[in-house]
Amino acid sequence: MALPDTLETQISIVDNDPNGSAESLISSLCNSFPLRLRYYCEARRGIPCARNRAIEEAHRHGARYLVFIDDDEWVERSWLVNLVSCAFKLGGNCVVSGRVCARVPDGTSPVMAEFYERNCYITGTRRQYCATNNVLIPIAVTQDLGLRFDESRPFAGGEDTLFFTEVVKRGIEIVFCAEAVVYEVIPRERVSVRWQSRRKYSAGTTQAVQKMACGRGRLRILLSGFFQLLAAFIKIPFLQLGGRRDDAYRSWLKVCRSAGIVTGSMGARSDFYRTHS
Repeated sequence: MALPDTLETQISIVDNDPNGSAESLISSLCNSFPLRLRYYCEARRGIPCARNRAIEEAHRHGARYLVFIDDDEWVERSWLVNLVSCAFKLGGNCVVSGRVCARVPDGTSPVMAEFYERNCYITGTRRQYCATNNVLIPIAVTQDLGLRFDESRPFAGGEDTLFFTEVVKRGIEIVFCAEAVVYEVIPRERVSVRWQSRRKYSAGTTQAVQKMACGRGRLRILLSGFFQLLAAFIKIPFLQLGGRRDDAYRSWLKVCRSAGIVTGSMGARSDFYRTHS
């Protein structure tokens, strides 16, 4: 990976296993690794707890920026250089979200592969939210504004969407950078109706919370979600009878997401990551 000349780069590995199972591996790399590599064990289980620990350690070591990617991703050589360059060109005070390209297993059906396709925008496009799978965050977001990932439901997922929604509400811009590319490797067990249905439902519950955080009324969200669910559900048998099985599957996923919106508007949250990696 190429490194930006303008900043010192350090890597923090936050192990979310209370037994610290990754410590020996990381320790064995420290002496030969070309970058400063730090290992931390966060015993409180859950993705937001691990991310918040990364934030605290970044503050402790005087970081100017935080960069997050997921642990199942690999990066293009110029990824970090492009991410930092984009941030500097825009004044260094905005969040920069990069591009994520999925790599699905061989033989995956096109309709299943669609689930993992991420939108790619023109560099400089303003976003209303993003995720932690490829993002640069100015330290002022977590230090001056004091923002953290919500730990109240550590296995629900979607806390990064809510975090960045709040970032925009606080007046910080999120900008897309198409040149900063990472690749996500999709395990075969995630290419299934069951897994994708559960994930869509979980995303729906997060979407309901996000809408309420942006000022939309609970009843309005509930009714909108219910009518979307009903419309998608009614279409399924007609699409199947017409031989449009892929479209029927897409409608089923809309049913799952809409069900999440309905239940999420009533306070339900999915614990999707308690039993799924």
